[in-house]
Amino acid sequence: MVSRKHYELTMRNALWIAAIAVAGALGQQASAEDHGRKFYADDPLWREPEPRPVSGIAIRGVDHIYDFLNGSYVTPRREGKAAKHAPQPALDVNTLGEVPDSSWYTNRHAFHRMSIAELQRGPGNSTPPDPNRAWRITAAKSDGITPGFVIEDGHEHRYVLKFDPPLYPELCSAADVIGSKIFYALGYSTPENYIVRFRRQQLELADGVMYRHPSGKKIPLTEHMVDELLQAQPKLADGTYRALASRWLDGKVVGPFDYRGARSDDPNDTIPHQDRRVLRGLAVFSAWLNHHDTSQINTMDVLVTEDGRQYLKHHLIDFGSILGSRGDRPKEPWIGHQNMIAHKEAVARAVTFGLYVPRWQRSDYSKLRGVGLFDAWSFDPLQWKPEVPNPAFLMMDRADAFWAAKQVAAFTDGEIRAMVETGELSDQRAADWIADCLIKRRDKIAQAWSSKLLALDRFRVADGGLEWIDLAAENGLGAVLEIQVRWATFDNERETSEEIPGENSARLPEMRGDGYWMAVLESPERPRQSVRVYIRKRGELAQIVGVDRTW
Repeated sequence: MVSRKHYELTMRNALWIAAIAVAGALGQQASAEDHGRKFYADDPLWREPEPRPVSGIAIRGVDHIYDFLNGSYVTPRREGKAAKHAPQPALDVNTLGEVPDSSWYTNRHAFHRMSIAELQRGPGNSTPPDPNRAWRITAAKSDGITPGFVIEDGHEHRYVLKFDPPLYPELCSAADVIGSKIFYALGYSTPENYIVRFRRQQLELADGVMYRHPSGKKIPLTEHMVDELLQAQPKLADGTYRALASRWLDGKVVGPFDYRGARSDDPNDTIPHQDRRVLRGLAVFSAWLNHHDTSQINTMDVLVTEDGRQYLKHHLIDFGSILGSRGDRPKEPWIGHQNMIAHKEAVARAVTFGLYVPRWQRSDYSKLRGVGLFDAWSFDPLQWKPEVPNPAFLMMDRADAFWAAKQVAAFTDGEIRAMVETGELSDQRAADWIADCLIKRRDKIAQAWSSKLLALDRFRVADGGLEWIDLAAENGLGAVLEIQVRWATFDNERETSEEIPGENSARLPEMRGDGYWMAVLESPERPRQSVRVYIRKRGELAQIVGVDRTW
């Protein structure tokens, strides 16, 4: 759990900057006087301060080769050493250990239950490309195995039109749609993705569209070249093509964000990205969905305007390489189990003369259309790895992982199956396989991280007592633990406590006037683990304001 002092230097950074600019030395004196306070009047915060207006934002690009080499060789040494010797708690959390809403993240399904319809709608499902009017091609891509176009429909809505690998129909398009729904429900900003079916005559070519030939030369795109690009794509029985249409993000696209450091041209970007729980915990979400390609290229910053204020909003994009898809073909079995540059695994095979056969090589994978290579039997949530080491993932601690794991565990079997349905797989057996794998992987994640601590959560004051949920028991991972409660009064100014003798039930002790209680929850079955819950009393109102955990 991050301390309040850490939190004040990050979450309220924009407010302190403004206060100092206006009040000068007076503001500095006030902040110094409040330095020793653990809780403030507005705790717990559930939204970061409103973003300051930004201007002069530079458009960023990514050097793929540099990104790969830096991630494979520099990142593991730098972040791995930092995480081992000087662990830094996440800085984007409130006093409850939760992440407030911000331009990075919005609390959704685990905190505000979404209906099946809302889960299936995700970031939006009401503005697919108009099927009754022509789609104008305004740009084309030639990289990779499959073609792609940028199109505008009759309402001047823009989309990226992407196709499945010709030999693996439905593989990437289904994954991209399913991923956009799940990551949205988890709290991230994602594009509106649609499965579309269209005929060749629906595509029209805008004037002046250029196409980069595989030789590297740019040439005008012609109708004949569009025919050639589509030639390898299989047609459905009714003569239509299946594709993914990803709606263009609202605002001005300024390039990807990095998983380390912060943007120097964004005054709201005050927390190093590797110290954000929303990016550290993404490791658990990525493990669940086998999102192996978590490089910068699959992120996007967009300059948006709301209420006359411009600020950067941060997105996850391109989910065509999750589940069993590699983007242009099914995944290889090793993906998710080792980095592309796999030093330890190579040594293990060498010293055993090839007799060491990892579990992922012995799994029974599905051969169904649209599934690719995705399973739950070989999945180990504590050992999962992206293709290239991710700086934020390497800094993830148990608090970050628990925050993410309880969100994964919040999805019911039916909710998972409903989101998988949005991939519109033609074989129900394929949809069932993917959903079954996600359900089993969910359970493994919940088991792995619930066993690392006293998994008590959702604290509240009701009927004069403290109530909570045992997440491990609720998720069917064990019996309800016996919990013992010790009470103390808490001095918020000095950050000291004084035990209240004889109080050992969940009932709130007597208190004259306003103040704070601290409840220490322990279990004989977990002697080294505890949870401290802080409750503020104001008049007749008692409110949970803080949660600290020992591991």
